[in-house]
Amino acid sequence: MLAGVAAAIMWIATQTSAGQTRTVYAQGEYVQSLEGVSSPFSDVVEVVMPCVVGVSNRANTYSIISGQTELVEQATGSGVVVTTQGHVVTNYHVIEGASDVQVLSQGQYLQAEIVGYDELTDLAVLRVTEDVTLPAVTMGDPAQVRAGDWAIVIGNPLGKQFADTVTVGVVSALNRELEGSPIVKMLQTDAAINSGNSGGGMFNTKGELIGIPSLKFSSSGSRDVASIEGIAMAIPMDVVQPIVNSIIQYGKVTRPKLGISVMTLRGTEEPTEGMIPAGVYVSAVSEGSPAAKAGVQVDDIILAVDGERVTLHTDLTNFIASKQAGDSVTLQIYRIPNLAELTVQDRIPKGELLDVTVELQLPADET
Repeated sequence: MLAGVAAAIMWIATQTSAGQTRTVYAQGEYVQSLEGVSSPFSDVVEVVMPCVVGVSNRANTYSIISGQTELVEQATGSGVVVTTQGHVVTNYHVIEGASDVQVLSQGQYLQAEIVGYDELTDLAVLRVTEDVTLPAVTMGDPAQVRAGDWAIVIGNPLGKQFADTVTVGVVSALNRELEGSPIVKMLQTDAAINSGNSGGGMFNTKGELIGIPSLKFSSSGSRDVASIEGIAMAIPMDVVQPIVNSIIQYGKVTRPKLGISVMTLRGTEEPTEGMIPAGVYVSAVSEGSPAAKAGVQVDDIILAVDGERVTLHTDLTNFIASKQAGDSVTLQIYRIPNLAELTVQDRIPKGELLDVTVELQLPADET
C-alpha cells in the first residue's frame, strides 16, 4: 500500500510544448523554463552605449594635509558625444565652476576642454582633447517625438560606480514649461533619472537622441508634501541643436533678439469675436528694437511665426533662438483695440490680424 502511494508521488513526465518546458508531477506541474520575448531595447543600447560618457568636474582645492593645491572631483554627471571630432554635450550645472574636466568613456578617463556653455538652457559643450575617436550619436527629429513613445535613458547615476546604467520609460508629456526656465520647454518622462544622469542621453527605439536628461522632481518625505514618483525632465533636441551648433561654431551662444518682453496667454485656439486667443502676449517693446521698427506694439498677441502656430512663449523664444542675425521672420499678430483699458465687464471687441516682418539683430553687447 505505502509502496503504491510512493510510486504515485514519484511519477513524473516531461512534456515540451511551444515556448516552454513543463515537468508534470502526479499532483500538478512545474514550469521549468520559458523562451521569453526579445527586448526592443537591447540592440539600441548596444549601439548607443559607447556614445554616452561620464563627466568629471574637478576643481583646484587647497589640501590642509599636503599644504598644496590639488585637483579634486567636486561633481559628476553624464554626457553624449555629438560629433566625431569629440564634442560632448552635457548640462551646464555638471561642469559649473570646473577647473578641469575629464570624460569617462568605456572605463577610460580622457582629458577634455570646455568649449562653451549656456546657463539659460543649462547646456554645455566639451571637446575631448586626446587623440581618440569616439562614436557620435544620431540626432532625432523633434517633430516626430510623441507622448507615449518609448524613452531609453543612459547615463552614470551616482558616478562611476553605476556607469552605463540603462533605464526605460515613456515620453510622458511634451512642452512642459517650468518655473525659472524662460526658454526651455521640456520633455517629461517616467524613466528613472537620478543624480549623475544629468547631461546623458534619452533615446528612441531607433537609437536616435531625443533629449538631454536634466532634472527630476522628488519629495522631501514630509507629510505635508505630495509623494512624487516618476517625474523627470529632458531638454528636447529642438532646443539642444541650435545651442550646441552655436557653441561649436562661435564658442558661445549668439541669440538674435526681437526686443520684446512676452508671456504665455491662455485663450481660445483661434481668434474669435468676443474672445481672446491663445498666443504670446507682448508686455513690453524696447525702443529702437527690431520689433519696434517693424511696428510691434504692447498688448499685441503673437499667434504664429513664419506660419507656425505658437501658443507658448517658449515656442517663440526657441524659434528665434534657432535663427541668426540678419534673418527675417514674419509674425502673425492679433491686435485688439484698447486691450489694456478693457475691464472684466467689457465685451472684447473683434481684433485685427496683421503680418509683421521683423529683421533680427544681435543685442549691442553681442555684436
